Amino acid sequence: MLTTPIKTRPKLRRRPTTAPRPDDLRPVRITPPRRIATNFLSLSAAEIACRGTSVVVTLSLATCLGRAGYGRIEFAFNIVFWLVLLVRNGCEVIAARELARHPGLVRPLVNHLFFIKIVVAISLFFALAIVAATTLTDPADRKLLTLYGLMLLTTAMGLDFVYRGMERMGLVAISLYIRTVVYAVGIWFWVGDATRIAWVPIWLAVGETCGIALVWSQYVREYGFPRPILSARFLRVFLKRCQPVLMIQVAQTVLGSIDLMVVGLFCTWDQVGLYGAPHRMVAAALTFGMIFQQVVFPTLARSWRDTPTAGRKSLDALVRGLMLGLVPLSVGATILAGPLVQFLLPAFQGAGPLLALGIWRAPLLTLAFLYHMTLIALNRESAGVRLLAAGALASGPLVGLLLWQFGLTGAVSGILVIALSLVVAGYSCLAREHRQPAWHHHIFRPLMASLVMVPVCLILLRWHVLAAVLGGAIAYIVVLATIGGLRIADLRNLVGRN
Repeated sequence: MLTTPIKTRPKLRRRPTTAPRPDDLRPVRITPPRRIATNFLSLSAAEIACRGTSVVVTLSLATCLGRAGYGRIEFAFNIVFWLVLLVRNGCEVIAARELARHPGLVRPLVNHLFFIKIVVAISLFFALAIVAATTLTDPADRKLLTLYGLMLLTTAMGLDFVYRGMERMGLVAISLYIRTVVYAVGIWFWVGDATRIAWVPIWLAVGETCGIALVWSQYVREYGFPRPILSARFLRVFLKRCQPVLMIQVAQTVLGSIDLMVVGLFCTWDQVGLYGAPHRMVAAALTFGMIFQQVVFPTLARSWRDTPTAGRKSLDALVRGLMLGLVPLSVGATILAGPLVQFLLPAFQGAGPLLALGIWRAPLLTLAFLYHMTLIALNRESAGVRLLAAGALASGPLVGLLLWQFGLTGAVSGILVIALSLVVAGYSCLAREHRQPAWHHHIFRPLMASLVMVPVCLILLRWHVLAAVLGGAIAYIVVLATIGGLRIADLRNLVGRN
């Protein structure tokens, strides 16, 4: 009975001797940038492949399900995704922060957290099934929402946060590959028309299970099987710390999908599908911002011990990197929105203006979320949680009002107004901590290069939209390098070389 703990404890005690705690390496400035670059490239490569596969899957689903069918799965997915936050984000963000600071706490932290996640997931799953059975009149809608609820159970089993906190993103990247491939293969062979729409959430759950199984196999080899533990003291302390973080995470998810939910409540399934297609494209762009936050979060979690000047410089570099990619993406998608929709989703004509407006959520929300993630890492959760929660609460009525007045484009505009307000609010919170980035220096050069890119895209659009995209990207890079936006010193710093 006592052999297993005795065998696993030496691993936890030897870990600090072979790999010193990051807290103790604060004077070293070379390793964190190189690790950030490696982890970001690993997850980015995985996301590029996964998002590319997801685009193919989305196109396939939009074609075989039609606007109404696609609107149904998009609406059901976003409902469940809100509940997934209660299982995953709030607790796991705090857990990743603590593991980044104290790697020796892996096993006890997982044992306690595993019990909490399982109980919450099972409770939410049954609550979702009851609500679906009592509020939805269409049996197909009830079945679809319940099947999507399986994501709650798979999320509760996930242990990705362990390796995110320890900055071992390679395993997480491989897990993402497996989840996407299994899901895509299932959709390709099992979903041929709207009568088989129920297989969409089933294969999503199967893919998640396969990816989670890989992480479990690695964890079991290193630490043994988790042993769920219920500790009143741990639960009280951990939930107290999670409360502001969970509020921030819930608010972020609400802001990312509240417009689609409002459209789903007041519009037809055909309109939901029309709105959901560009919404999914923008979500793909937002994903890279979320990956960036996940990769740099352990480093930000250690920066709370740095001086405000050092922390400001670190955040300054992160904002510069984000703006170099998100500003040209938003400008290019705005001018090419119509041709892109016609090329990718010919059955969704009329979604071009929605994409042209909605793409600006990517830089605004990514920047706002990065500011609030920095506040979490600095143990200043309460500094911005009230403003972020207020923005989430105000977003629903504002989106509904603008939807009523201006239609689907009004719903997009409401989110843009809220997102811009949150950027200003987050910047103000960081300024009070003397850690605000010099954002105006990072927007000027990407914006100038993007404006020069516009005529190049419009000229090449006469041949093909893909030629416009490729030519515009090349023009942007050339102009950015010419005006000093791509500096060799920044590239060397990114890979950890001086």
